[in-house]
Amino acid sequence: MKKKERSPFFKILSALFLLFISLYIALESGYYEAKVSKKTAMTEESIQKFEEDIKNGNPIDVNSYVYEEHNDYSNNTTDAAIFIGSKVESFMSNGITEIFDIVKSLFT
Repeated sequence: MKKKERSPFFKILSALFLLFISLYIALESGYYEAKVSKKTAMTEESIQKFEEDIKNGNPIDVNSYVYEEHNDYSNNTTDAAIFIGSKVESFMSNGITEIFDIVKSLFT
């Protein structure tokens, strides 16, 4: 018996779906927020500068010691992916709930 091969359309669709799921999980898990928050930590140089300013009695301003670089990579594509993902999530959760309600009503 010969296996039925999938069409290239379904292969591409499957690859895009896996890519979407992986990006959605990365977004929801806070990977990007954690990566950005690491950049706001004080570096060794800023700690030394802070200690010198304290020794010299210079005025202290926290903003002069914190390294913060924020790159916003969001665009229409990522916004659309987040919107579609949230709609799929709500549809799936509501759909599963309704299926269980139907099954429950059959047995009660």
